[in-house]
Amino acid sequence: MTEMEESRYCESLDPISKERYREKIIKYVGCDPYMMKKSDFSTDLNDLPAIEAVDITNYLVLQTSFYSKEQMKAYKSMEAYNFFVSGWVHDLGSKVLHEDNRLVFARVNHSQRSGETPLKTWIITKKDGEVIAAHCNCMAGLSESCSHVGAILFAVEAGIRMRATASCTMDKCKWLMPAHIKKISSAPVALIDFSSAKSKKQKLDNAIAGANEQPKLRMQT
Repeated sequence: MTEMEESRYCESLDPISKERYREKIIKYVGCDPYMMKKSDFSTDLNDLPAIEAVDITNYLVLQTSFYSKEQMKAYKSMEAYNFFVSGWVHDLGSKVLHEDNRLVFARVNHSQRSGETPLKTWIITKKDGEVIAAHCNCMAGLSESCSHVGAILFAVEAGIRMRATASCTMDKCKWLMPAHIKKISSAPVALIDFSSAKSKKQKLDNAIAGANEQPKLRMQT
């Protein structure tokens, strides 16, 4: 296989997983995403792949898993969408690859240990939104369909809807996202937001649609 500089993560994988990891990044990216810098990625909405809900379903539910050869049934059981609307996805950026494919990279908070260093998660897609491959350095990342991968897919899908809304694309390099939560701190019950994922989704949808009532979102660059 082609020689390629490997990240420490890649070097730590077992032989079979390492071969699979190298195979997909050599074929589509050309270098290990974990060796890339934040400045290598664009935050312009126009550079995002056109991921829609059907693409998320096709990948997480219908596409065959490389490892189990069974359908990925994680879609309903995982908390991917809740991760996204709760502000656990941040530093999201994309990079145009050869054949006009896209690499999307982001950091995602741990599900149970929010105070720890965020996970590094990436996906490879076609420009039209079809998901080709994904990876995360969490314990379940080798399955290519963990909750953190799902959270990025939902974040990109929201970005594409924002791109289609004129009021959200006045500045190409800024887009509405749930406020990034760096750490969940203790607080009085009265100050804790117990909104459900469904409620947070509605607030985000209203913001994208340009509703008068703006949810607690902030602009990211």
